[in-house]
Amino acid sequence: MKFSYFTILHLVCFLNAQYSGDEVIWKAVRSFYNYDTGKAITILNNARIDFPENPTVHLTWVAARWLHSQAHDPLDVTWHSLKKDIDLIIPVYNELIDRFPDDPNYKLYLGSTIGLKARVSLGRKEWLNTLLWGYKGFSIVLDVANNNPEIIDTQLPLGIVEYYAGMSNTLVRWAASGMFGLNPSKVSGEKKILNAAENGQWSWIEAKGTLVFMHLWINPKPKFALLFSHDLVSNFPKRYYYRVLYTESLLNNSLLTDAYQSLLMLDTMFPDLTDIHKDWFLAYRKYEWALYHYLNGDYPLALSSLDIAIENYGAELDIVLGNAMLLKGKIHDILGERKNAVKYYRDCIQLDNYSYAIKEAESYLIRPFKK
Repeated sequence: MKFSYFTILHLVCFLNAQYSGDEVIWKAVRSFYNYDTGKAITILNNARIDFPENPTVHLTWVAARWLHSQAHDPLDVTWHSLKKDIDLIIPVYNELIDRFPDDPNYKLYLGSTIGLKARVSLGRKEWLNTLLWGYKGFSIVLDVANNNPEIIDTQLPLGIVEYYAGMSNTLVRWAASGMFGLNPSKVSGEKKILNAAENGQWSWIEAKGTLVFMHLWINPKPKFALLFSHDLVSNFPKRYYYRVLYTESLLNNSLLTDAYQSLLMLDTMFPDLTDIHKDWFLAYRKYEWALYHYLNGDYPLALSSLDIAIENYGAELDIVLGNAMLLKGKIHDILGERKNAVKYYRDCIQLDNYSYAIKEAESYLIRPFKK
């Protein structure tokens, strides 16, 4: 699946002012980022009653319920439930806008809720609806951002779209520039995301997660990835995905002793995941172990872990799958098994997911990898 701002926009809580109930909502946010989604939903059920005028409470409630469903339900159930929740809160935000026309945060949350509707369409592979809802939602977000530059959290979705457009084809770059007036540039996009990571009141969590993703797998910058992933695991130690990001950041910075301890934590945390999360993260965990064994020169163990990762890949995004294929190709090249190496380089390239692994695989098709 292509790198898309819709995969991230749903959890961006755009809030610049202080509202009654913020502290309660933060408790819920910390709970669902630590995989305690049931607790988060209970907090937010009550918060929606106690603080109905808080801009963030309704969308955060939807996000918590979505994360909970992702961990426990089949995909078709998840998409149905998410759409139902979105349709429930859109009228709430429209009413709040009518009551508080001078407060831009309500419009911002309406836009991000509509953008989340595009995520439902994307998951169902309804491409036209994805485009229509995405355009409508993002237009509202962009309008609020242009008229309220003091709301730093808006920089995250703008930055993601600019970054994505900057590495896409001419049509996508034209759309970003002509339709939205954005700068289709990876540099400009990254600056906006970094601003949200450093100064955003609510968006800093997803902004830092986005930067780590970028600096591990799109445009490698290992030191930056380590900096931001450390912040994430420190604040949300129970979130398995953040532990994966931190582990790979350690490995990419050659901090093998620390990486080994982090790998053991991945193993320890794994049995407590739901069955669906186990299907998602088994391949991630095995890939991290494969990378560790590769860096230690133990190629048989690395290949064994890669086989499990590739054959059991169940995550929605195929970025780690591409890196696993690339690493397997590199190891076969080291072992002098060029035919096998070429096969995995080609498998990696066919994913066409904008990752740096694609570029590496293309170069190793021409010239064999040498460690």
